[in-house]
Amino acid sequence: MSISHSASADQLEASLRIFRSGDLAQALDLAHKNIDSWIQTLRASGETAHATIAADLVQLKGYLNGDDPNPISDTLQTLAEHINIIVDNANPRFISSLDELSKAMTDAARTLQHQRDDEQE
Repeated sequence: MSISHSASADQLEASLRIFRSGDLAQALDLAHKNIDSWIQTLRASGETAHATIAADLVQLKGYLNGDDPNPISDTLQTLAEHINIIVDNANPRFISSLDELSKAMTDAARTLQHQRDDEQE
């Protein structure tokens, strides 16, 4: 992911702050505005890989309005995988942040899966 200007860098940092909060419920509440911003930025890039992530984010936003954690978890995991794929072509300045974001999404997906499993027991 090529993030070359300060607005995108600010978006990335905002995303990381959401996940760093450690409060998954709060993170999900804050995600909507952040997701909208990323969708616009990624679509504007014109790159196919970015369009794929933007489409995933559109799905995630829709799932956040529901009560089922399964598609949220699945989409977070997919997003993490897509970020990992494009990180090799990222601006070197942002590789560690993108890696952190990917790991945070994977962790959030696992947390949702564990919560779901606990509720089913």
